[in-house]
Amino acid sequence: MQIETPQIELYRVRTFTEKLTDTFNFLRDNWRSLLKYFLYLMLPTSIVVALPFNHFFEGYFKLITLAENPNAFSSSDAWLYGLSTVASVVLGLFSVILLQAFIFAMIRVYMRNPQRLKDIIYADFRDDLFFCFKRGCIESLVGVALAVVVALLFVAVIAIAFSVGAKFGAVISILGVIFLYVVLVIVLLPMMMVSPIYLLEDEIGVFAAYKKGFRLGFATWGGLFALLFVVGILSSVVQTVTMMPWYILSMVKMFFTLSNDMDKPFLHSFVFAFIQYLTCILMYLGYMLSEIFTLVAVTIQYGHASEKIDGKGVAQRIEKFDEFDNF
Repeated sequence: MQIETPQIELYRVRTFTEKLTDTFNFLRDNWRSLLKYFLYLMLPTSIVVALPFNHFFEGYFKLITLAENPNAFSSSDAWLYGLSTVASVVLGLFSVILLQAFIFAMIRVYMRNPQRLKDIIYADFRDDLFFCFKRGCIESLVGVALAVVVALLFVAVIAIAFSVGAKFGAVISILGVIFLYVVLVIVLLPMMMVSPIYLLEDEIGVFAAYKKGFRLGFATWGGLFALLFVVGILSSVVQTVTMMPWYILSMVKMFFTLSNDMDKPFLHSFVFAFIQYLTCILMYLGYMLSEIFTLVAVTIQYGHASEKIDGKGVAQRIEKFDEFDNF
């Protein structure tokens, strides 16, 4: 018989060990409900996403043979490759937003339900799911807009540098790429705090959520990095196990493509393509499953930072006490 731990209080200061413990306790105590509705939502999504993803790599395999066979990549192949690339990006973004909405909807139910996630039905978290999905789309649009602005500024700086001189432009390009990479590593971690803030705090706006996310994220950057590093190891194990079948099949096909030995009938058969498609579904489903660890860990870190920096847990307890005192 599984022994449940006490209900996890989100807003409290934690040590590093306590962050890990609460992350895995939440997953352990609620894994049945999480896995059940995860499969309901993400399995059909993975089936759809795997279609353009497979076509994308089919086009990639043809591209790498252009040096040996210039006619290997026709105009129709180019259109299909471009279409599959766009579809992979759009559907991939949709699936990430959906997964994020699902996890935070479940967390919202967990925080207000004394029974946690035990025996919940779809109606129990439907409104939260739609709320989180809508907010996730808004958050993503703002994030994409910020990325476009940064990319345009970077391109503008490089263009100005090359207008001064070719050698100067080359040096600035190299230094700019290094600088941008370092900045992204430093900035992307605090940006991960935006999701729990915007999807769990009903009253906050998207720009205020980004501002608060950066503030809390930079204030607890070291703890966030350490937590995600450890959780990332577990996530990478899940991703590797589920990716391996698709990776092996893809490497076999790439090997025969590079060796110009593509006269193997089985590599062109429907059976091989279907098996590769099934393994692609498994790979993407495993990737989505591994992201649950990260989302829960970031939420626990958010609760720690909110209490440590803003005293949010204390404020909530005072409000509850005042409500009780008014009776």
